Amino acid sequence: MMIGITSILIFLLIFVRATGVVFASPIFGNLQIPTLVKIGLSFYLSVIIVESLPKTTLLAHGVLVNATTFVLLLLQEALVGIALGLIANFIFYAIQFAGALLDLQIGFSMVNLVNPGFSTPSTPLANLLYILFALFFLGVHGDYSVILAILQSYRYVPIGSAHFGGPVADVFLHATITLFLIAVEIAAPVMLAIFLTNIAFAVASRAVPQMNVFFVGLPITLFLGLGLVGVLMPAFVALMRELIYTMDQQLNQLLLALGSGSA
Repeated sequence: MMIGITSILIFLLIFVRATGVVFASPIFGNLQIPTLVKIGLSFYLSVIIVESLPKTTLLAHGVLVNATTFVLLLLQEALVGIALGLIANFIFYAIQFAGALLDLQIGFSMVNLVNPGFSTPSTPLANLLYILFALFFLGVHGDYSVILAILQSYRYVPIGSAHFGGPVADVFLHATITLFLIAVEIAAPVMLAIFLTNIAFAVASRAVPQMNVFFVGLPITLFLGLGLVGVLMPAFVALMRELIYTMDQQLNQLLLALGSGSA
């Protein structure tokens, strides 16, 4: 009977970690997906984990001691799952930020839309890049990487062995820096072209004071920006592949930091 109770408690802890990942991760955590579907997916993943991994891999030695310990473990497992999901979501934050930079330069920043994944205020190109990247993410089975990270997490971080310290903070700090660098890398060609165009308009306005620079420059900036986004789309797709690889690297670094206390 005690073995049965222990198995149930272990399953609950696994379910909490899986739920944290599902709710915080890209695609799975989309607010448009019903909560019951997310819970069902978490339950299904928990069953797979229990059936595929031995108990010695799942559970650190002697962690199930009393009710207080179990409650603390529930909290710890939830934090592990949320941390994994957030790290996986960072590449989507980078895409969203890159789109916002493009919209700011082109002149779309005043157009308010709702991001389909985060249900937050967004701009046209930010939404476009997000949707394209979400489709690409599913097309190259990026969602499998998230599921694989859940399974591998028990090899690196068995239940009750997570270390939340400086190394974990370093992983998130590095991921944040990478987020900004990726966003600037995506938006840089268009930003540079529009910057040079604005300089040309400034020179023209000094040479021809009668010319209404705002009236002439706004449509040119708009069409130039949109044209460059279209021309650079193949390069964006190549960069999207690097983003998936970056996500895998960051997930592995986080697992190492959580499991050993060192990144």
